[in-house]
Amino acid sequence: MKSRTVFLILALAAVVLLSGRTRAQAPAAAGPVVDSYYKLAPGKTNEWLELYRTQHLPILKERQKQGEIVDIVIYRPALHQGAPPWDYKVTLVWRDFAAFGDSAGQEAIERRLFPDWEAHQKAERRRWEITAHHWDDLMVEVKDE
Repeated sequence: MKSRTVFLILALAAVVLLSGRTRAQAPAAAGPVVDSYYKLAPGKTNEWLELYRTQHLPILKERQKQGEIVDIVIYRPALHQGAPPWDYKVTLVWRDFAAFGDSAGQEAIERRLFPDWEAHQKAERRRWEITAHHWDDLMVEVKDE
């Protein structure tokens, strides 16, 4: 009983600390917000994260430098009950819908950042091979009027 109480107290403290940190760091939504969820093949989380950081995140960071993306945050579950439906969640806050829909601009950035196009495409294929399930949620802010 005592160990259960200690666990519950620690779990509650973690939730309070993490939720406070998230709220304090999240910028006000300027435009659309996209949460991308990734459920990965068992044992592949580290490989996937390395591929994401080296093959996809640089593109997003370049778009952030250009002012199209306001914020980029990668999450992983820290405390959950049962099996979580996702291993990583990437939240992107976009400047506006025009920036969000600019796929031609993204490809130009991608080709500039990865001159060895075949190696980049191979790495991206591998990232998707080890992604068991993926989905996106597009959200807009609801004003508290």
